[in-house]
Amino acid sequence: MKALGVDLGTTSIAAVVYDTAASRVVWCESRPHGAQLSTDDPLASMQDAECMLALAERMVEKGLSEHPDVAAIGVTGQMHGVVYLDAHLAPVSPLFTWQDRRAGQEASRGETFAERLSRLTRCPVHIGYGLATHGYLAHHGLVPQGALWIATLPDAFAARLAGLSRPRAHASLAHSMGGFDLEQETFAAEGLQAAGMDLSFLPELAPDLHILGEHRGIPVAVALGDHQASFLGAVGVEERGVLVNIGTGAQVSVCVRGRPDLPPGAELRPFLGNLRLAVAATLAGGAAYALVAAFFDRVVRMHGLAPTRSTYDVLDEAIAAWRQSGGGPFPRVHPTFFGSRLSDEDGARVERWTAAAMVPEAFALGVISGVAEELYEGFCRLPPSAPDGPRALAGAGNALRVNRHLRDAVEAVFGCPLRLAPHPEEAAQGAARWAAMAVTA
Repeated sequence: MKALGVDLGTTSIAAVVYDTAASRVVWCESRPHGAQLSTDDPLASMQDAECMLALAERMVEKGLSEHPDVAAIGVTGQMHGVVYLDAHLAPVSPLFTWQDRRAGQEASRGETFAERLSRLTRCPVHIGYGLATHGYLAHHGLVPQGALWIATLPDAFAARLAGLSRPRAHASLAHSMGGFDLEQETFAAEGLQAAGMDLSFLPELAPDLHILGEHRGIPVAVALGDHQASFLGAVGVEERGVLVNIGTGAQVSVCVRGRPDLPPGAELRPFLGNLRLAVAATLAGGAAYALVAAFFDRVVRMHGLAPTRSTYDVLDEAIAAWRQSGGGPFPRVHPTFFGSRLSDEDGARVERWTAAAMVPEAFALGVISGVAEELYEGFCRLPPSAPDGPRALAGAGNALRVNRHLRDAVEAVFGCPLRLAPHPEEAAQGAARWAAMAVTA
């Protein structure tokens, strides 16, 4: 059986065709979507939703044309963000992404919009979660005219493919919007209403492995969050499996059964059946290293020069040469350039940066190691984490796949080998496997 999976990511759209009998990807395509929108508000993060949906549709059609025997379609994509849709499920707004920080502004009585929603719903709602962003937009009269529904982008796409008139959401994506009661597996209606939200805006909830409808006669499964899809693609359905996923952001997650208590800074997310993902998420994944590359690229341009090579390649080679020559100590960097899930910190912190290490490659390596250390600190808060680290570690995400120094840093802090997923588009592969499971359930 073949299944097609599509991933609407933060920077690109990817699609794969997965052969379940051979347990391998037989077709793959990935393209940057270039959908980021410019804004004068430094806290805002918006993308052209229609541009992304159109590209995803073209990639689905190409995959089906090359593999007409596809028997199921699965969808995944970036979590937390939301888009407003009209009666025909066409976007009437940009996608407000998970990187939007406006819900961290004060709503009332010294509370931010995210804090207020957390208090009223009694569910952890972080800055960047879609319903917290919606609270900010509604408060400032920024909800667009003609908006009938609010949904994550993967749910909007799956609903359009399946020909629905209203978006439906699996718990993985509904939970990512915020204000979702994991115990009851439904939106915290009373708290959301107390926050002034119109519940009719919300998508309908769908069970695990639910078939929404058909596209060109092919069953379309309810969309799955990209975190859960990456876990499924890289690890599978494996209790106590551990995944480090580093893309634009970063996460470390452990598959657990039931609803164990978690400490502050950790979160339990829906997965499949009674399995949950205990996760510690950071904002300092590949995006943190991209800032480093952009910084040095700007230095070159300040000298009136145009870079002739990728700054990433130059840094990669410089770090390798510096380490091979003995290098020495590098600074410890706490890479909270974008704040943290718990608070808007003032920025990154650099410690123990000595004169001997005052070179670009030492700082770059410090940021890389800081990303890995922040994830390991999160892992140590997750159940069941052994004090000597995990026995096995799976890795996913483009930043982890392309940066050998980042892989080395993760292995060093976790104290065990890192096994990369066999195919680079783990989330799209997970979506395909999810759809295949749905049609055979």
